[in-house]
Amino acid sequence: MRSLLERHFVIVGGKGGVGRTVVSLVLGRLAAAAGKKVLVCLCNAPPRYTRLVGGVALGPNIASVGPNLEVVNLEPRASQEEYGHKIIHNRLLHKVVFGSSVVRAFLDAVPGLSEWAILGKATYHALPGEGGQRSHDLVIFDSPATGHGLDILSLPATIAASIPPGRMRDEALARVELLSDPQRCEVVPVTLAEDIPVRETFEYVARLRDKRLSVCHLIVNKVQATGLSPQLEALLDQSEPATDYLIPAAAARGGLALQAACLEDLSGLRLPIVTLPKLHRAELDEQSLDRLARVLSNAAFEAPGAA
Repeated sequence: MRSLLERHFVIVGGKGGVGRTVVSLVLGRLAAAAGKKVLVCLCNAPPRYTRLVGGVALGPNIASVGPNLEVVNLEPRASQEEYGHKIIHNRLLHKVVFGSSVVRAFLDAVPGLSEWAILGKATYHALPGEGGQRSHDLVIFDSPATGHGLDILSLPATIAASIPPGRMRDEALARVELLSDPQRCEVVPVTLAEDIPVRETFEYVARLRDKRLSVCHLIVNKVQATGLSPQLEALLDQSEPATDYLIPAAAARGGLALQAACLEDLSGLRLPIVTLPKLHRAELDEQSLDRLARVLSNAAFEAPGAA
């Protein structure tokens, strides 16, 4: 994972339910352990993820959750107000403007504004400041699910091409340069070894490549690592169809066969693949994140498949 950790901005994307947030936090722990100053930007993450960050309340303010590791939970309205404060530069006037219910209702109705505020907040920490220094070595962006996430990544180019010269256009151009620079930015698709997520991953990667965004790794999450014992396999082979007590084992064997077929299909993306083991939700805590980080750290990525 060394090349990935050298980026400035890493986007973790994929279909809803594949574990993007967990993978984002795992990558954050891995990078922090490697000595990087890391910020993980979640997007409207639910409260249940607090147990993965030591019980620290997830909110719009950056919070330290460990050595070298910080987390922020990006919320559209809070991100809008922070962006507005950067423009207005007057706390009292900012409070008057954004305290108005009419203004807030208008801002909520502007297409793309919430997404621009969220992406702007996340990328702000990956871009050099006035002194030419970045506040963090690596920013990990837990992107919204596939379609919405792609729309957000398209916003800087859309804004840069559609508004007159000015501060907002300059900021959009800076983000276009960041997202399109493979030395600074990479998108990491996360998927499951299941039919629908695999199909969506092919579409997702194709659209990322169309947008000329760097995609160099693929993470397959929740992979069942252990197969059936030889004795159980022999029993199943001798009992067709499976007798009642063997039905769970037959279902498990079918699931493993489907998982293997999906992993084979994913090799067609010609991306190095690493798999993360399946953990039950009850097992998810800081220790399990460390375990998954060790898996990533020690992973020998499978070679890209043939075209």
